[in-house]
Amino acid sequence: MKCCPKDKDISKEWINKLENESSSIPKDRVTEISNFSKAFSHPLRVSIALLLNKRDLCVCEIVSILKERQNLVSYHLSIMKKYHIISSYNQSKSKYYRLSSL
Repeated sequence: MKCCPKDKDISKEWINKLENESSSIPKDRVTEISNFSKAFSHPLRVSIALLLNKRDLCVCEIVSILKERQNLVSYHLSIMKKYHIISSYNQSKSKYYRLSSL
């Protein structure tokens, strides 16, 4: 069986078949999966998610546990928040982070 017909042999039926297959791919789901992959594309973000899977943590706790700079941890938290992987709340003078319900 040939993969693709020669240009002169392309039929409407073949084009319609391909268009139907293409339309079955849910574009919003593709974007969602792509964003999820971006959110976990750095090892530090994976480490943060694994920590937050155990309990809510403030930035200073994450920094101490992972032994990373505060600005680096905050940067990665902001990316995870952008993709709705985590959420935050204030308690006293600290900001706490938790995993979002996916």
